[in-house]
Amino acid sequence: MLIAVLSDRADLSGRVPERFETSPALLFIETDTDTLTQSRSGADAPAFAGAVAESSCEAVVCGHHIGKDCFEPIADACITRYDGTGLGVLAAAHAAEAGTLPIIPEYEGGPGCASGGGTCDCGHDHDD
Repeated sequence: MLIAVLSDRADLSGRVPERFETSPALLFIETDTDTLTQSRSGADAPAFAGAVAESSCEAVVCGHHIGKDCFEPIADACITRYDGTGLGVLAAAHAAEAGTLPIIPEYEGGPGCASGGGTCDCGHDHDD
């Protein structure tokens, strides 16, 4: 399965940062073979979101802080968004494939779960 993972490094030794918008790299990982099929760095967050939306990936793993401009193109492409904050990129990709990561149902500050402060049904503390 092809999974997109936002990372703090442009290789498989990276970890998933807390914020989509400050992620320095986007990796596409084929989980059947643990192969890095594509790595992008140096782009801004909307460019990363566009690359994810245009890809044939099944899911994207990123931090739980994701803004509207990045969230919407990915959601509109029907790509599942998972919170893998702090995980190594391979572990995050495999957890997404297994469906064991929390789903990110809404952008930060959106009308859904992240619209207010406190903890919502998704289990995230949206005050940080």
